[in-house]
Amino acid sequence: MNNIFNNLMLTILTIGLCALIKILTRQVKEYTRNNINNEKAKRAIEKALEVVTLAVNTTNQTFVKELKDKNGFGKRKAEEAFNATKKEVLDMLDKETKEILEKEFENTDKFLNSAIESKVWESKNK
Repeated sequence: MNNIFNNLMLTILTIGLCALIKILTRQVKEYTRNNINNEKAKRAIEKALEVVTLAVNTTNQTFVKELKDKNGFGKRKAEEAFNATKKEVLDMLDKETKEILEKEFENTDKFLNSAIESKVWESKNK
C-alpha cells in the first residue's frame, strides 16, 4: 500500500514538474521574442534616421545649395527637394526595415516626412 502511494505521489509530482517547465519555457520564449522585436524596431528606426540624414545632406549639397547660390530656391523647388529626398530615403531603405517601420508606426509616410523635415530644420539651424 505504501509503495502504491509513493508511486502515485511521484507520478503527480512528475506531471506537475513537466507542466511547470512547459509554462516557464513558454514565458521565456515570449519574453525573448518581445525583446528581439523591440531590438529590431530600435535598429530599424535608427537605420531610417541615418538614411534620412544622409539623404537630406546629399540633397542640400547637390540641389539646394546650388539653387540658393543662384537665388532660385523658392517654394516649388523646396517641394522638389523634399520629394527627391524622400524618394532617395525610400530607395535606400531595405525591405525588412520598411516592413518593421510599417509595423511600428501607424503612418510610416508621416514618420518619414517628419524625420526629413526635422533633419532639414536641424541643418538650417546649425
